[in-house]
Amino acid sequence: MSIVQNLPHIITAIGGLGTAAFGLVDATKPFARGVNRIGFKWIEAAVKSLTPGAAAKGLTQAKILDTLRANWYNGKDLGSQKSIAKSLIKVGLNPGNAPALAAATGVDPAILKAAAVKIAEGKPLKQDQSDVYARFDFILTALLDEVYQHSDQAYTCGTRIVASAFALLLAFVGGWTLKGGCFCGYLHSNDLGLALLAGVLATPLAPIAKDLSSALATAVNTMQLMKK
Repeated sequence: MSIVQNLPHIITAIGGLGTAAFGLVDATKPFARGVNRIGFKWIEAAVKSLTPGAAAKGLTQAKILDTLRANWYNGKDLGSQKSIAKSLIKVGLNPGNAPALAAATGVDPAILKAAAVKIAEGKPLKQDQSDVYARFDFILTALLDEVYQHSDQAYTCGTRIVASAFALLLAFVGGWTLKGGCFCGYLHSNDLGLALLAGVLATPLAPIAKDLSSALATAVNTMQLMKK
């Protein structure tokens, strides 16, 4: 059978290698340096700047960060994470930290502080206070959206890099095993190059391997029928 006819099977095998590599990536999550930690440092820095002296009853900055960290590490839906973060920051708004939050979001500090006083007292906001508070809410949403998207991109890229490293290692070991354990001979053989090529292709092919192999198999069968 020619390499063209074998190509769908080769792609499926390489995709399986990528899937195995991603499985090993997931296995790192329970550990202190697991991949689910990637990206959170930007969220932590942003939230720290938006929760100065957060002092709602029982709601300290440390507890806010612990909640957001748990959501991030457990892979909670990104939209829900942003919504929870915004709610916790707004709950932490008080007259003491209002000027700092106003500076971070670019709204009038005096009016935001007055709005925080009214909110703490449970009284309705005046029109100017309501307008500034709405602007604060909108800018806060934009800031959190930016930092969460940036962190999510860092997480995605980070997991792919780690998965690629695992795929290369698995391919290297697999090629070595097929060589009968002769390490020196393996290093100077074409098998090493093929193994490394499979490792490099494994991660990008993993999500599309099944569809791509099916499409290629269909194309090969079609060309065979057309030649008859």
